[in-house]
Order: sequence, then C-alpha cells, then structure tokens
Amino acid sequence: MFTTPFDSYVTDGDTIECEVDGFTAVATLHVDDDTTPPWEREDGHGPVSDWTSREPRKGERVLKQDGGFYRYYDFDAAVKIAKKDGWDAEPYGVGTPDERAKRAAERDFKVLKAWCDDEWHYFGVAVTVSKADVELVGKYEHAMWRIDGNYPDSDNSYFLQVANELLPVALEAARKKVAALTGATLAETDEDEVKPPTPGFG
Repeated sequence: MFTTPFDSYVTDGDTIECEVDGFTAVATLHVDDDTTPPWEREDGHGPVSDWTSREPRKGERVLKQDGGFYRYYDFDAAVKIAKKDGWDAEPYGVGTPDERAKRAAERDFKVLKAWCDDEWHYFGVAVTVSKADVELVGKYEHAMWRIDGNYPDSDNSYFLQVANELLPVALEAARKKVAALTGATLAETDEDEVKPPTPGFG
C-alpha cells in the first residue's frame, strides 16, 4: 500500500509510489479540467452572482473582481440559509444558532474566495501499475476525480486515502494483463518476471 502522503501543498503531476508483490504502483495527481465553480458543482454554499458591473447590494461582498466586473457573495442571504439548514464551522457547536450561522457563512465565503483566487483546485488521483518496466494499467484507467486540493486549512491527506482505495483494483487489473501477455495463471504473476511482449503480440 502507499504509505508516503502527498505534500501539504500539491501541484499537477505530483506522485507517490509503492512496491507490491513485485509490481510498481504510482499514484499521480491531475488537475481536474472541469472549471465549474464550487457553488454550481455542489450544495451547501451561499448565493453567488454572475459577472456584473453593478455596485454591490446590501449584504453582498466582492468575491472576485476582473476589471470593471464583479462576482458578489450574498453574505446576508448565506447567513439566513445557514441558520435554516443548520450549517456550522469550527469550533463546531459553539455559540447561538445565529452565531453558528454567521461563522459558517464566513467560512463559506473564505473557501469560495480562495477558489476564485486560484488558491485551491479540484484534482483527480490516478493509479498506474507496471512490472519490469512494462506498463500494465492505463493512465486514467483507475482514477477518482473532483477532489479538493490545497483546500483552506487542509493538509491534503485525503489523497493518500483515495490512492489506497484505488490500489487493489489497479493491481488486479495488472495481474490480469500479465496473465494475458504471458499465458500465466494469476497466482503465478506474483512470482514470475514479466517480460515485454514480442513485436506484433497482443
């Protein structure tokens, strides 16, 4: 299994590696190309405006500015939603419902602003497997996407967990590929050296 975690700050292409029964497994981080913003991808966020040139309304905060255009976060509306739906943020359970709702809205604003400022992104984790320098698993064949990377106050430890969840299936696929290439049984693939297929084979 993978034991070395990814760094607390990650970038596209970062990897970790492990050896299992003679197989080399590599977990690679890939930036998710889907740039849909968090408030459109998932529930649990306050209202965010489209790009506009108007002045902010009462209760709105500037989430992102680009020249004379703005995205606004409706903080007052977010507090009302947070109170209605029972949102909270650290320190959890502290304070009145109004205080918890305001704290949760502050946290939500911080998270969304950080995304708008390119401080965190969505990533995918992909696990590949090789043996004796033969690639046995495709680049994105065993992957999980839409994972928060460099999320505010996060250490990115979840990437290691995901890599280990993907590893058994990727290894099984690699063993089946070895068996197909060599004619060996799956049990034998843990012991036999894998050689590249001859030209024209497969």
